[in-house]
Amino acid sequence: MGPRQGRESKIRWRNQLSYWKELDTPRAIDCMHLEKNVFESTIGVLLDIKTKMKDGLKSRMDLVNLNIRPEIQPGPPQNRKVDLSGVSYNLTKDEKRAVCQWLSCVKEPTGFSSNIKSLVSMKDLTLTNYNSHDCHVMLTVFLPIVIRAIGLEYVKMVITRKSYFFNRITQKVIDEVELPGLKAFIAETLCQLEMCFPPSFFNIMPHLMMHMVDQIQELDRIYLHQMWTYERFMSTLDRYILNHAYLEGSMIEAYTTEEVVNCCTKYIRDGRVIGLPIPQHEGRTSGMGCTGRKVCTDVQYEMAQEAHQSVLSQLVVMEPYVEKHLQEIHVAHDGQRI
Repeated sequence: MGPRQGRESKIRWRNQLSYWKELDTPRAIDCMHLEKNVFESTIGVLLDIKTKMKDGLKSRMDLVNLNIRPEIQPGPPQNRKVDLSGVSYNLTKDEKRAVCQWLSCVKEPTGFSSNIKSLVSMKDLTLTNYNSHDCHVMLTVFLPIVIRAIGLEYVKMVITRKSYFFNRITQKVIDEVELPGLKAFIAETLCQLEMCFPPSFFNIMPHLMMHMVDQIQELDRIYLHQMWTYERFMSTLDRYILNHAYLEGSMIEAYTTEEVVNCCTKYIRDGRVIGLPIPQHEGRTSGMGCTGRKVCTDVQYEMAQEAHQSVLSQLVVMEPYVEKHLQEIHVAHDGQRI
């Protein structure tokens, strides 16, 4: 696309979004992608993942140009090789193995997240093939626990503060009084991250953490305008496409077909709804406890009666019946005190 076409597209884009000037918040930060990028940068620095690594020769040369942190600046090249000294955020091989081993042994509840064990590579001591929800779970739940294997307290403290911030802003209940303190908290945390992590760590994504509290004050809580629902529905629509020449037609045809089938299954016995998962315990407990005759011995029957009476005597709805029963007893004994 040439410069003229680019100019024309920008003009058309501005004309289509002319109502932006009337909006209080024309842009919103998606916390889902923010968590994914921050987690990738953090775990890439800690585990020294090559595809996500933020610490290299170029990053160390930035320290020379900025004239900061001389203790980790690269030395003069020897035999055409530059020796990069170890830094506090570089984990040793034993620490990496301890982190990966802990993650490979995690047993999470069904539906809580993906199988964390399948994301860990003990051979390379890295994490791969994780999605956005896995990043959210590991950043807010598992990362503050697994970094206990790290030796330096300062690194653990900074990462824990960052995980606490994301865990707090993604809650469904947030007290408005806590927001100013939460903003000051993340500002202090970002300053501590600058003292600990390399300059290449700080792209636009860590900077956006500073604006999340302001967005909560303007747009309400984070979970109300996250992209989880839209991303999942777009994944569903993507599976509908069978003819790439007519994308919209394939989506509409498959969507209407699924709606018709789901409507029909409501009137068909033993029908199964499309798109909904089968219950985990389907077939194991179906029909149990619903039909059949239970035989109880005399002792069991007496114990069951006592248990039933004990439970019924504690219910508020039984008070009128208890009073009526006491009145009948008084009448039967000519008003004598029982």
